[in-house]
Amino acid sequence: MSHYNPATTDFLAPEVRRDPYPYFAYLRARDPVRWVPAMNAFVVTRYADIATILRDPETFSSIAMRRQAPGKDAHARGGQSVITSDPPEHARLRKILQEEFRVRPLRELETRIRELVTTLSAALETQTAFDLVRDFTVPLPVTVIAELLDIEPSQHAAFKHWSDCLIKLLNDRAGPEWQLARQGVGELIDFFSAVFMQRSEDFSARHDILSVLLRAEAAEQIERREMIAYAMLLLTGGNETTTNLIGGMVLALQQRPDQLAVLRENPSLIPNAIEEGLRYCSPVQGVYRRAMREVELAGQTIPAQADIVVMLASANHDESHFERPDSFEVTRRTGGQVGFGMGIHHCLGAHLGRLEARVALEWLVPRIERFECTQDAVTWNDNWFVRGPESLPLRWKAD
Repeated sequence: MSHYNPATTDFLAPEVRRDPYPYFAYLRARDPVRWVPAMNAFVVTRYADIATILRDPETFSSIAMRRQAPGKDAHARGGQSVITSDPPEHARLRKILQEEFRVRPLRELETRIRELVTTLSAALETQTAFDLVRDFTVPLPVTVIAELLDIEPSQHAAFKHWSDCLIKLLNDRAGPEWQLARQGVGELIDFFSAVFMQRSEDFSARHDILSVLLRAEAAEQIERREMIAYAMLLLTGGNETTTNLIGGMVLALQQRPDQLAVLRENPSLIPNAIEEGLRYCSPVQGVYRRAMREVELAGQTIPAQADIVVMLASANHDESHFERPDSFEVTRRTGGQVGFGMGIHHCLGAHLGRLEARVALEWLVPRIERFECTQDAVTWNDNWFVRGPESLPLRWKAD
């Protein structure tokens, strides 16, 4: 519950990061296109305006997603990706991996995802207390994306660290932690550069996603710098959203035992509950765009070349589009939720994230009522760009 006054609180204040929705509601009602000097960008919060922006890549460019590139030298080694490019480059890059992330090929992954959930859950059931984020919601998607890239298990911890560094660059603009994150992203660029160099010698018989990119390079469909950027995007998008979605949904179901009871009674509703989780929890809170010409939104003039923060989380809680938006309802019709974005940049890995969340929740739902929190308040990750519990220390209730 909010304990701050949205009228007098800064957008980047810690209390807003912990509970942003009262702040978004205030902005939607009073200041739907607000200039935020600390972010050097306009923050847009109404659903209708956000839909306008996301459906018009010609006017609102995704090049703004590159504004936090990790230094000139590192940036020179990493090119544009599907989230930082506009048509026609966007279509060229997305087409290369689009088939890999369709529903049909991903069905083959379900067996492996179930194996991972079984392994992780078996470890939890042997412990009296555990951290659900550290021991379950982080390792599940990190392992899945690492295996899709065919990266050895010894690098999984580094993958999570590098993913956190990428998010930190988007979240902040300066400071010691930002500098360390910059360094970490440079390490990640070096890592993928070395992997591509090694695998470029013989990739014909390989079936991992990095080898798909190498084949596209051989066909002159993509450049090496773009491949590095693609791999970095897959790493971050492949674990951050799913980790935060599952953690956020566990909290929501603990807070709404009536909704948990609905899912326990009818597990076939879990896929719909995931759509509600994407709306209600909004694991990705917002994205950047850049106005390519002067444009007016909600009575506010946005100059050409100005950056915009499109608050997906606010759109997902906009009362003009969703009834009772601040209520978590697993049977809700969630049409129009933008948890995975909207328009040409709708998340490439959306099907994979849904699959991982479904398998995880099929194990979690029958057991959530047996979880007991071991701390009074939830610790949320300290950024605005993505949102989820930093940790979820739990213990099994005594029988």
